[in-house]
Amino acid sequence: MIERLLCAASALTALFGTAYAADIKPVTPIAHHVCMVLDAPDDVMMDTQHPISLMAAPNPSASVISDASVVMAVDTTQPPQNGYALSMTYTLKPGWVSTKWLKPYSAVHPGVTCSPYVMSNGKLGFNFQHHSR
Repeated sequence: MIERLLCAASALTALFGTAYAADIKPVTPIAHHVCMVLDAPDDVMMDTQHPISLMAAPNPSASVISDASVVMAVDTTQPPQNGYALSMTYTLKPGWVSTKWLKPYSAVHPGVTCSPYVMSNGKLGFNFQHHSR
């Protein structure tokens, strides 16, 4: 189910180009970060009792900052620690996400690139570009 939703979102992005909410636009690329995607089985993605979480530290017993989003900006300068990658919330607060289900955006959505940006509202956003073959 999630895979179908992600495919539909990719198709719409490809059809309409870069997706922006209202008048919010990408302002500044976030250096040393790449887009990664949570690519877990449907039963894992839909488990509201045990969601994939963004943690305060690279440790499963650390406090939960928030649920992880499907697309994450992951720091490329900080190597994974204890099976966790350094990422951030939409308010740019750092957090750690398990690498168990993380995949490069391009591996899940070939032909579409994703770049993390600070948006005009000061929050994390993503710039998606479709590349014709």
